[in-house]
Amino acid sequence: MIIAKQMDIRSNIKKYFDMAYEGETIIVPRKQSRNVVIMSEERYNNLNNSKRIEKYIMSLSSDAGLTGNVKNDNLRKLEAIGSLRDNWNGNGAPALPEDVVDRVKKLIDELPIQPEVFPTALKTIQLEYDNARHDHMEIEIGDKDTVEVFTVLRSGDESVEQIVFGRDTISEKVLEFYG
Repeated sequence: MIIAKQMDIRSNIKKYFDMAYEGETIIVPRKQSRNVVIMSEERYNNLNNSKRIEKYIMSLSSDAGLTGNVKNDNLRKLEAIGSLRDNWNGNGAPALPEDVVDRVKKLIDELPIQPEVFPTALKTIQLEYDNARHDHMEIEIGDKDTVEVFTVLRSGDESVEQIVFGRDTISEKVLEFYG
């Protein structure tokens, strides 16, 4: 971080802009504490994306248990996921397609056991389950007719399988996981 006088900025604007482009933050003090910050557009966008991610994560944390209804909490999480924009993770992740979010909302409304819900950088939504045996299952849903189911058992055994997207097939897989 560099602090520079307004007069110095005026006489060396290219120098300070180049420094900002290279990642430096320049603070320009002004009267009545009306300071100005000069930074690159990339850094500015990263700050905004970080705030957006932080807001999303806070919504996940604060929503949990608020209503006492996990299904409603998951539907609110999906609303937040649907509002994420391109580069929401600061690493170029695209916004999630509206049809994927809607597809998962309909599924969540009918699942026998509610999952943890997360967006991915692959334009998919991941549903996660943990059972009493300490096994873990992830179901990744996108816009295809199949979904990927990844399971890690407490023993360390892993499996990946493709199943047809549908309320019945996914509900059956969830019930089997808890059975």
